[in-house]
Amino acid sequence: MARTLSSLESRLILSLEWEKQPFLTIRQAGQVLSVSDDRARVILHRLVKKGWLAPVVPGIFELIPAERGEVAFVDTNPLALGSVLADPYAFAYSTAAYFYGLTTQASTMVFLQTNTGKTHTVTARSKAYRVIAVPDDLFFGIETANAYGSSVKMTDPEKTVLDSLLRPETSGDIPEVAAILWQGKNRFDWQKLTDYAFMFKSQSLIQRLGFLLDELNIEIPFTQRERLLQQVDKNFCYLGRRAKWGQGGKQNTTWQVIQNIPENEIQAEIQIS
Repeated sequence: MARTLSSLESRLILSLEWEKQPFLTIRQAGQVLSVSDDRARVILHRLVKKGWLAPVVPGIFELIPAERGEVAFVDTNPLALGSVLADPYAFAYSTAAYFYGLTTQASTMVFLQTNTGKTHTVTARSKAYRVIAVPDDLFFGIETANAYGSSVKMTDPEKTVLDSLLRPETSGDIPEVAAILWQGKNRFDWQKLTDYAFMFKSQSLIQRLGFLLDELNIEIPFTQRERLLQQVDKNFCYLGRRAKWGQGGKQNTTWQVIQNIPENEIQAEIQIS
């Protein structure tokens, strides 16, 4: 079908291009055109047949702008696409770490964080997106980033490393998180990172953070180190998941951490000078 437009269709496409909005839902289309959802659905599917829109997942469509020509093609930016899969959202964990250059490990899965709904996985255009739901008080530290030409929401570097430390499986595991910490040692705002760490209200996160800083010989401002140390009590925590790393290991009494991951494994992804 030719890429022609009726007056109603033209109004919708021009609105999307004027607002630089690459994606829309059935409800949004209905609001722009002042029509019912059923009517909007018919219009959207007609625009798909004409090559002006492409379906992403059920109920979400992507604009194929006029400048892409008669042979229409969709945007291949996975972050632009992922930004419509949760509302609100922020790219996080290994996805954010890779974007900031804190890791060279490119995950096959794109990770997002939200404070609504339940944790789930969505597959769109053969790409898996893991949407992780967190409590309202853990949905913070978000900034706007230009990701390959698209403006998206991203957890900032300090929040990214702490999120990854809380859920190591989202960035590989503790050795990969150690590499992120090492790579960002001269980039992190340590006061902000320490403030963030307290906002997690997780004793074990602070213990693992402090242990890794010492293990990697990363020097942080004295005041921030003391703040972290003051939160350490007599309860031990394991460095790694017991199901994977077991229950054995040395006891670090500074941070009350049982080092059940061998030192060579912790440092496997980095070079310690």
